[in-house]
Amino acid sequence: MDCRLYDGLTMYLYAPYCPVAAATTVVGDYWTPLIVRELLYGTCRFNQLARNLPNISRTLLASRLKTLERAGVVDCERSSRNVTSYSLTEAGRDLDGLITAMNDWGLRWGARDPNPEDLDPVLVICMLKDRIHTSALPDTRVVIEVSAVGKGDATAWLVCEHQGVSMCFDPPGLDIDLWVRGGIQGMYSIWLQHTSMKDSLRNGTLTVHGSTDLVKSFHRWFDGATLPLQPRTS
Repeated sequence: MDCRLYDGLTMYLYAPYCPVAAATTVVGDYWTPLIVRELLYGTCRFNQLARNLPNISRTLLASRLKTLERAGVVDCERSSRNVTSYSLTEAGRDLDGLITAMNDWGLRWGARDPNPEDLDPVLVICMLKDRIHTSALPDTRVVIEVSAVGKGDATAWLVCEHQGVSMCFDPPGLDIDLWVRGGIQGMYSIWLQHTSMKDSLRNGTLTVHGSTDLVKSFHRWFDGATLPLQPRTS
């Protein structure tokens, strides 16, 4: 018998008796923890998930969501207009601690400091998006145009609401409230929590322009909490 097939069969048979093995069968691949993380942020639509997870194919995303639904981790609601919405079940929300622990371990041991030329500007904007604490946002929707500058430049738009933050690579057709511009390395440093947004704005690593009230509160959407996750239960 092929050793890989034997190992997979062993894990399948072992899972009912070992909690770690049981969890691994559900979230033990590269993409699934990232999908769960996005759902914890409040992302609920398929297209939003696809935009917020660069490089995942739509076929693979659909497959992973179906697996999570079968495992009782994700609820899938389809409206009469064929609009699909995804949300975490109680079991899914309970993965918050696991994703947070993975985030902590990655920050301490797994994330290296790359050369600026190695950083993908689109991915860096996406990572910066993940540092937004939705509970700190104003009650009204905020649209941010973000430009990452480096060896390769990129611009994306963030539509920020309490229920989640979505990222667009084309103008969303909404009024822009804030314009943010900064170097790729500086944005990456904020994501790693090596630098606060307040300090980055103070030293000019990043700049923000727009509505005066929003500019004043902008740094608080990123600073003031240790972890990036803002899970919602509704």
